[in-house]
Amino acid sequence: MHKGTRFGRRAFTNGLLGCAAAALFSLTSGQSTLAKETLRFTTSVPAKSFIYADILSVWAERVVADSQGTLDIQMFPAGTLGRDPATHLDMVREGITDIAYVVLGYTPGAMNEATILELPNSTPSATAGSVAATKMAETGLWPGRGMEGVKVLAMFSTAPTLLTTTKKVETLSDVAGLKLRGAGPTLLASIAAIGAIPVGGITSPQIAESMSRGLLDGTVNEWVALTIFGVAETAHYHLDVNLGTSPIMVAINKQRYDSLPKEARDAIDKNSGEPFARLWGEQFDAAIEKFRSAAMKDEKRTFTALSEEDQAKWNGKLQSVIDSWIAQTPNGQELYDSFSKAVQEAAH
Repeated sequence: MHKGTRFGRRAFTNGLLGCAAAALFSLTSGQSTLAKETLRFTTSVPAKSFIYADILSVWAERVVADSQGTLDIQMFPAGTLGRDPATHLDMVREGITDIAYVVLGYTPGAMNEATILELPNSTPSATAGSVAATKMAETGLWPGRGMEGVKVLAMFSTAPTLLTTTKKVETLSDVAGLKLRGAGPTLLASIAAIGAIPVGGITSPQIAESMSRGLLDGTVNEWVALTIFGVAETAHYHLDVNLGTSPIMVAINKQRYDSLPKEARDAIDKNSGEPFARLWGEQFDAAIEKFRSAAMKDEKRTFTALSEEDQAKWNGKLQSVIDSWIAQTPNGQELYDSFSKAVQEAAH
């Protein structure tokens, strides 16, 4: 009995130690779990798109891998957290989401300086435009308006747009009077400058149907949009003229960023700025080449490049859009010159 009692006490003591150890392990695990921050990243692009799969998700994976176990990023594609892309910047500002992919054309006024990307002949590629635009934001030349509560992680440019029509266009006289769709005021101004009729208010998914119904004679887009929205199936004439690009941004709520552990902030910083801009630009340019090359194999299509003489005529008309942007933008000439220099540096 005595031995049994001693054994029972030992077992009881061991049991207590075991419970204490288990509790300590549980507490430690709980602390580890609590220490891992989760950031919500909302986007308007579908999960199957290369923008989501090959750019945004890749960036998130790299940040998590570099965070030393302090960070996780939860992705929300196709507006599953905030269906209206026009609200995504406000969602970041208000902390409804932590990070957002923001199409600046949907949030006019937020960063008017970035509309320089929409100017004709502003940038030769998505890579050069994105790296230059990110530099403008980082150096404070593009402060935007109402951006105090957010931290810009990178600025992006799409590839240059081209003119795609249902009728063959080779010269300025051919484009006169055609109804052409544009995505924003700067692009609509370019369409008007070349003598066409600018048509706004038509979203990308509506372009192909509008063309088939005769509501549009053409549109100004890059090859990604032409392909994924079925426009290239409806319009078969393509004029290689650089009518500008579209500005995009990824931003994080600044208060949320500041509250993160140093390891998490370091991981975000390491993968943002120019590395993020180059990831976007290189993937976007590669997709453009893929879609364009596939289209060029289609015998029913016609591709036209302007002669030097005709290019000069188009540039002459489009210069009025550039001059107007410079005149209407505070420090417009300085911004234009700084961005042009940054693009040249990024392109080499």
